[in-house]
Parts: sequence; structure tokens; C-alpha cells
Amino acid sequence: MTWLKQLFSRRRLYGDLSDEIREHLEEKIEELVAGGMSRKEATHAARREFGNVSLVEEDSQTAWTWPSIENFLMDVRYGLRMLRKSPGFTAVVVLTLALGIGANTAIFSVVNAVLFPPAADPRPSACRRTARSIS
Repeated sequence: MTWLKQLFSRRRLYGDLSDEIREHLEEKIEELVAGGMSRKEATHAARREFGNVSLVEEDSQTAWTWPSIENFLMDVRYGLRMLRKSPGFTAVVVLTLALGIGANTAIFSVVNAVLFPPAADPRPSACRRTARSIS
């Protein structure tokens, strides 16, 4: 269940990751300042050594993600936002889906009954005897 909780609390996790990376960068800067560098030189040296902070965050987030699931959830959220913005279009979409699903079910029921009739058992009494002997 924790993976599901993590999946839906990504924004908080990414914020925590960002804070953690920035803390590491600050620690490195403090270490260099304690070593005798000026604050400005230490900041530049730490950034050179650490690399692009945004890129490190993206790489770390990529390591934590399930891209296909997260992309799907983002698409669903976006779609729901767009449907909420235009209720008339939403009503047409829901009605179209309902008619399509209903028509598909009706056609499948007819085709299933016509093309695949129930198989007749040549020995119906054997089925009754088997059922009685089991119970």
C-alpha cells in the first residue's frame, strides 16, 4: 500500500528531494568556506563540483518514478480538468460513450445468441444423476 501512497504524494516527495539536494549543496559550500574560500568562490566551486542542480533533481526523480503510470495519471487529470471546463462537451461525451457501450452490448448479445447457440447435451439425465450424486 505504501507504493500507492508514494505514487499519489509525488509532489511532497519531490519537494523533500529538492530540499535535500539543496542542503547537500549548502553543506559543500560551508565546507569550502571553512577551508578558507570566500563565500562567492565556495558557491561557484560547489556548483561546479555538484553539477546542475535542476538536472540532478530530474535524474533523481526519474530514478524514483514509474513513468508510464505517472504519465497516465497526469493525462487523466488533464482530461478531467478539460471536461470540467466545458460541461456541454462533457455531456455529449458521456452520452456518446453510453450509447456506444449499450449498442456494443446489444449487438454482441444478438451475435452471441445467433452464432454460438447453447450446446445441447445428448444425455440430460446423466447431468441430473451426477448433480444428485454430488449433493
